Amino acid sequence: MIGTIAKKEIVNNLLSYKFFIVILLASVLIFTSLFVMARDYKARLADYQINKPAAGEAIAVLPPNPLSILAKGLDESMARSIGIGVTGFDVQSGQKSGNVIYAFFPAPDFVYIVKLVMSLVALLFGFDQISREKEDGTLKLALSNSVSRSALLAGKWLGNFFSLAVPFTIVTCLGIALVGLDPAIRLSAGHLGRMAWLVALSLVYIALFLSLGFLVSALTQRSASSLVVLLLLWAGLVFVLPNLGTLAARQIVKVPSTKALSEKRQQIWTSEILKTYTKEGKWREGTWNDRILAINRESNRLEEDYRRQADRLVRLSKTINRISPAAGFVYAATDIAGTGIGEDSRLKEDIIRHKNRIVDDIIGNKRPFPAFTYRYRSLGRVLAEGSLIDIAWLLAAALIVFGVGAAALRRYDVR
Repeated sequence: MIGTIAKKEIVNNLLSYKFFIVILLASVLIFTSLFVMARDYKARLADYQINKPAAGEAIAVLPPNPLSILAKGLDESMARSIGIGVTGFDVQSGQKSGNVIYAFFPAPDFVYIVKLVMSLVALLFGFDQISREKEDGTLKLALSNSVSRSALLAGKWLGNFFSLAVPFTIVTCLGIALVGLDPAIRLSAGHLGRMAWLVALSLVYIALFLSLGFLVSALTQRSASSLVVLLLLWAGLVFVLPNLGTLAARQIVKVPSTKALSEKRQQIWTSEILKTYTKEGKWREGTWNDRILAINRESNRLEEDYRRQADRLVRLSKTINRISPAAGFVYAATDIAGTGIGEDSRLKEDIIRHKNRIVDDIIGNKRPFPAFTYRYRSLGRVLAEGSLIDIAWLLAAALIVFGVGAAALRRYDVR
């Protein structure tokens, strides 16, 4: 019975002008997003080829991540050129796409399209599934047969989910295939595997909002009321809650500014350099290497204190923001792509270790300096270190919302 209802929903959607308009709009946005972000990636890659350090330079810089085409995240920040010195780091310009629009608006990557557009599309598919049928009188007619309310809800949900999921998956895979044909964009098997995870995660996110649409439709008597309530919920979950969480975390955890950090580094440098001179202003023999080690040690301590406070702020902010499924989706997607907060934190740890090696080489008078290399975390490690929590939360939320919707339908007055 559930299969029959699902097939009926799919056929109804295929015969509906709303289905074709919505799917066409989503397809155009996804294709446009992949095209625009592929150009952005190639522009940043060209910038990297021009500005990458020569052999032996004490500079840490990464090429842009190909997966930033789908989930840009913090990739532009991670790919900044960082000059390494005894006192700390000199953050230089990053790889720029040349598109000034990104200075005013978020990058229109695949994750952004799914977070905003596909969640709204899912709500539009679900908002009138119960209330509209009551208005038309077809809900009472359907339930007068031997169809249970649970079977009706499950069938309608599956039919609408497949009506969304199949075109979305086909369009996304086709767009990725076209991007992969560009010789400037080299996608490995590992990249394709992570892309598959991103598509699967997107389907879970879409399923959650479709379930939310069904729930509200089962709680209201009119489809117009359902739409208004869902639009308010969508705005709150996607726009308001993530920003409120970040603002609240900043009020609880205070992190010093980068300007204050830079001034403290300079104070350390000045203090240690003065120790190399006697009171009479003469140079102390044999103290230079000791001062370098002291400067590096104090700089590391300062950096560690700063990162500890910053990590605390990030953890609290993420914990609060996870109330919003949109935030959980973005956290999981960017981490899977290697452009998230976790990858950025690990990169900074590797840069500090690289700085310590360079300081040892300075003391040992070794040249040239070793080139900075970085290996992204494996997918298994990414999932184990937090992404699996976000994915599980989205799955659990989708099941809970669907379950509440089923309970609401059992008590729904179909008259």
